[in-house]
Amino acid sequence: MKSNAELKTLARENLKEKWLIAIIVSVVAWMLTDAFTGNSGRETVEYVWRNGEFVKTVNHSNAMFSLIAFIIGGPINFGLASFFLKLARDQESTFSELFSGFHYFLKNFVMNFFIILFTTLWFLLLIIPGIIAVLRYSMAYYIMNDNPDLKPLEAIDLSKKMMYGHKERLFFLWLSFIGWFLLGIFTLGIGFLYAMPYYNATLANFYEDVKDNAY
Repeated sequence: MKSNAELKTLARENLKEKWLIAIIVSVVAWMLTDAFTGNSGRETVEYVWRNGEFVKTVNHSNAMFSLIAFIIGGPINFGLASFFLKLARDQESTFSELFSGFHYFLKNFVMNFFIILFTTLWFLLLIIPGIIAVLRYSMAYYIMNDNPDLKPLEAIDLSKKMMYGHKERLFFLWLSFIGWFLLGIFTLGIGFLYAMPYYNATLANFYEDVKDNAY
């Protein structure tokens, strides 16, 4: 098994001469699934000065963007995994790979629905079971990339089996990126241009390592 440091070294090697396209793919994926879904999709209330008085207005845009993100989230996550898997395997990977999940739209939509459902149910119990659930299901999109004939629940189940004994490894891999994510916050998002592709490339190499040992 490779150490987290070795996985991160592999990620940097994969990204050589590919940083620009990896940044673009990561940013577009984030914009399509996370950027405009603030306030948990709730309506926002604003007061606008109009005709000599404050008028209450309701902004439905967040709910609309959240719905769009929910609908396309599965295919985009599949495409993101596909792009970085190809980088990890030294295969040609283009921007269009981000949208490859729409070829299996229904499967990816259903898988995304179940992952959100199961994770939410675990988080309703306690935070720690919720985090464990996220770790359990983290390999599902990579597995679906390698096995597109699988049913959504089969890919989720395989992810749970694959992560048996490896959840702690992935958790500490997450922790190793906290400094980069904090830098992204302190630099008003600029740091994320480096951190997002770096993290995604490392996660793809983590899957490769776990998959080889699991199979």
